[in-house]
Parts: sequence; structure tokens; C-alpha cells
Amino acid sequence: MFTASTWLRSAALSAAVLAVAGCGDVQPGGITAPGQALATQSTGPTLLECPVETTTSTSSLIGPLGGVVSVGGHQLVIPPLAVLVPTQFTVTVPASPYVRVDITAGNGQHYQFEKPVSITLSYARCTRSNIEKENLRIFYVDDANVILQDMGGTDDKNARTVTTGTDHLSGYIIGQG
Repeated sequence: MFTASTWLRSAALSAAVLAVAGCGDVQPGGITAPGQALATQSTGPTLLECPVETTTSTSSLIGPLGGVVSVGGHQLVIPPLAVLVPTQFTVTVPASPYVRVDITAGNGQHYQFEKPVSITLSYARCTRSNIEKENLRIFYVDDANVILQDMGGTDDKNARTVTTGTDHLSGYIIGQG
């Protein structure tokens, strides 16, 4: 027989269970909720840690003939007709615990090219010997190093660089996984 106090306890317990069920960060099936950094998951990519303490950058005005912007062994190669209007491109190596490069065009970070461009990230500053055994790749990341896309790439162990193609600009980082 339900008394008023039994009914109230049952209702409170049901409300508490529903509230807790709606607060989780992990979706059914173990899929990570949007915005959670992949680099912190045990099954996700691992970002290459090779700290740099100072930020460096360089800029160049590139037009329809194409061009190259390089800093610290990293480079953006723009082929002819990938840019139709002369545009200022900046390659920045931020102070970071990772091998990261931010590439911007004009006043904004995101830019759509007419043709794919090439991005090369250098890990020459890294000293870990096990890097030679790892298959490194480039990841497209946001400002908080949350991986948005695996860009793949060619890992040149002799040059200690990873190169990939893209048709847009943003932040890029080297990792494995």
C-alpha cells in the first residue's frame, strides 16, 4: 500500500535518476560527446609532444602565381591559380607543448582555396628516438587542440617532416594514431 511518504520518496528517486542520466559526457555506445578532445581518449590519436617556448611567424602576399610561406621548417606551398586575388598568408608556430602550426589568410583563420595546397610540418626539433618507429600524420585542430579531422600525410623520416594536402586553412598538429 502506497502512503504519501512512500509515493514522495519514489517520485524523488525517479527524478534523481532522470537528472543523472541526462548529465553524462559520453553518449550511448561509448562515443565521445562533441567537443571532447580526442587526444585524451585511450583509443584516439596521440599528439606529438615536442615543446617550443616562443611563438614565431612569417607572412607573405601571394597571388595567382602561387608561392611559399615558411617558418621554422614548416611551410605552406600554394600552387598557381589556387588563389585568385593577392592575399596575405601567415604561418605561425605558437608556443606549445605540441608540433603545431596555425595558418591564416587575410584577417581570418579559415580560407577556401581554388585548388589544393600543400602543408608540411617539421618535427626536426623533437628528440625522442621512438619517433623514428611511429607513423606520424597531420590533424586539423581547433584552438584548444581538439582534433577535428585526420588529414593523413606522408611522413618523411629522413627530412623529419609530414606533408599533406588541403583546400582550407586552420590549425594543424602532428600526431599518431
